[in-house]
Amino acid sequence: MKIQQLEYVIAVAREGSITKAAKKLYQAQPNISIALKELEASLGIQIFNRSPNGMILTPEGEEFLARAQTIVDEMQSLERDYAQTPDNEMRLKVAAARSTYATAAIGKFISKYIDKTDKIEVHVMETSTAKVLEDICAGKYDIGFIRVPSTYAEMIESRLKARNLVGRTIMEFPLQIVMSDSHPLAKYDDVPYELLSEYPEIIHGDDEPEMVRRAAINQDYDEKRSTKRILIYDRGTQISMLKTVKNAYMWVAPMSQSILRFNELVTRKCSYANNLNRDMIIYRKASENNALISDCIRTVYEYADKIEGLEI
Repeated sequence: MKIQQLEYVIAVAREGSITKAAKKLYQAQPNISIALKELEASLGIQIFNRSPNGMILTPEGEEFLARAQTIVDEMQSLERDYAQTPDNEMRLKVAAARSTYATAAIGKFISKYIDKTDKIEVHVMETSTAKVLEDICAGKYDIGFIRVPSTYAEMIESRLKARNLVGRTIMEFPLQIVMSDSHPLAKYDDVPYELLSEYPEIIHGDDEPEMVRRAAINQDYDEKRSTKRILIYDRGTQISMLKTVKNAYMWVAPMSQSILRFNELVTRKCSYANNLNRDMIIYRKASENNALISDCIRTVYEYADKIEGLEI
């Protein structure tokens, strides 16, 4: 069995046909077809059913695909961890649960290398915490930022340790409310929770289920209490909706004062949110001695300290 054969299986399963997979992989179709038949013969299983509608995974094939994907992901992870990057190049893949300060910190980190690095290639993906965990565990990204209710932190750390990953706490905080600086509730230093139901709430549509929201805000939290809900799927939309939807609000982590001022937004405490949340940075244990990743982590901590101190 060869890694290339596993990559062929993954590509054919994804594309649904050998022809399409061959085009994606820039390979000759007969080569892939022969490699798959040889793999099936050597394993004594049938991975695909060949049909007029394309290549369809058998039950055994479904199981094989999952394990093949894990192996290929791990191989790619090993290559990234131990490949020697030239001194004049910077390569990094970051996955972040939606966080204003985390992505801003990454921007600050990149800026440090602009004038002293000839080639920079940084991938930054914003998504849900669940997706970040999935992709870091699969080795698709170098560094991940996640946000979890503090009561879940021990479980998350145990899961990370089992996958030979490191998780470090960046900050711990109760959620706040962000809104336009002209919002009727902006006059309160501590927003009364019972007043929130009168206003439209912005929620990340691919966020965690209600039980996690309760753990993040308050055990008695009922998201159905709000009859006006706007579900969004990226942070750019979040800022736009907060600025343009009349009297909208959103539960958020601490935000940079400069970003709030620029967008004419304010954050307010709401004592009802009495549960703590924890932001963590996660990465593979093999990356601990990587100078670039260490510098990135250091930059994030420095930026987070300024956020907590309301310095930026």
